Amino acid sequence: MSVNQMKQVLEAMIQCHDALYKMAEQKRDAIKAGNAEAVGNITEKETPLVETLSRLEAQRAKVMGEDLGPGSEQASFSEWAAAILPEEKRDEWEKLYLELASRVYALKQANTLNQTLLRDSLLWVNLNLGLLKPQTHTLNNYHNPRVGQAPASVFSGRIDSRT
Repeated sequence: MSVNQMKQVLEAMIQCHDALYKMAEQKRDAIKAGNAEAVGNITEKETPLVETLSRLEAQRAKVMGEDLGPGSEQASFSEWAAAILPEEKRDEWEKLYLELASRVYALKQANTLNQTLLRDSLLWVNLNLGLLKPQTHTLNNYHNPRVGQAPASVFSGRIDSRT
């Protein structure tokens, strides 16, 4: 029974990652278009999927714990497959695992691209704001050190040799 549960969990995780990847593509297009409202809406839609993914991960850990014994919730898929699956079924499960891993990798790449696009957009906005409203910086070596002091008198006690 646990083998069927694990297969259902892995297939649900693949579907969840596919949905998140499609949303990441939509988010990329919204970022390129400069549509902040659409990016916010997509982010809100992602939240339930991320929560579902967390629940699926907890189920996966529970199945592993039941199959391999207490303390094995963090065991790898390979350890679980070696202990539970018959030799002739391992190739089929390895394909399922690799499919999930490729979906996770694709989602990670899409999210990294979106993060880079957002960071670059913010840099562009800050650059343009800086051009529109430049900051004036006072440099210590270009200001008059006597600002605010009374002017020196004509007869300051120095001898001027130029006269």
